[in-house]
Amino acid sequence: MWIIFSLFIAALAVIFSLQNNIQSSVHFFNWNFQQSIGIIVLIAFVAGIIASSIFYLPTHIRNHWKLRRHRKQIAELESSLAGEQGRRQFLEKQLAVIHDLQSTSHADQPAGEAPTEPADTRH
Repeated sequence: MWIIFSLFIAALAVIFSLQNNIQSSVHFFNWNFQQSIGIIVLIAFVAGIIASSIFYLPTHIRNHWKLRRHRKQIAELESSLAGEQGRRQFLEKQLAVIHDLQSTSHADQPAGEAPTEPADTRH
């Protein structure tokens, strides 16, 4: 979309320069020259594009580096998250097995007997 908009603006600038061909004198510091107004405006337009590109380039490069660093960090975090999710699933399965073992051991005890608690092994 940006390219289409840029081409449209450039086409308008060219049309403007072709339709405004009256000679004008330009004085810039020590430079003096005569050219059509349209060409002068077209040259100023192109100079503005070049100047803005030069000023924007460092910001663009810095943002590109940040984006690359953030994408790398996201990939590392997603990998870590996947590992933690796998560990959680493993622990949940172990917990389910423990609950199953406890429920079967309570079911095997005769009626009327209190379930035995594991001995306290603290010293």
